[in-house]
Amino acid sequence: MTEIFDFDIKWATLIGRLFIAFGYIEKITHNCLVEWLKDPIYPHIKNMNLGRRIDLVIDLAKAQEYTKENIEQFISHLKQAKTLSEKRNIVAHNPLMLTLFQGDPDFVEVIQSIKKDEVFIEFHQLEDIVLQTESVCSNLLEIKVKFGLEGWEGLPLTSA
Repeated sequence: MTEIFDFDIKWATLIGRLFIAFGYIEKITHNCLVEWLKDPIYPHIKNMNLGRRIDLVIDLAKAQEYTKENIEQFISHLKQAKTLSEKRNIVAHNPLMLTLFQGDPDFVEVIQSIKKDEVFIEFHQLEDIVLQTESVCSNLLEIKVKFGLEGWEGLPLTSA
């Protein structure tokens, strides 16, 4: 079996949290497309990459009849998700490795881009990315629920 560097599993835990949060973000974008598009369209675009799907959901959100504040917040969080997805792609498509740097310490554990030597993510950066992604995910879920509650007047009163 090949040895990997994450012996205490600290990287794996954060990477798992990152992908769980992005799973929800993916689901939110798909739910919006299903709800906001006419029937025959969704099957043709459901396989778009996340960035393009976010752009489409942003455009569709602008045309929805929800409160302006909720739409603006939703769009803002979607834009953050798109930016964070670029970091997610670095994590998803590149290895965790020991990298030699000039300075102290000489060797650092990083997720290193295979294609661009200058692109890497250190552990503390991954922690920040995960916290930001989880926050964006929670905010998107909360606003999506608010969308569903707009105009709701509560359960009807029944007589005993």
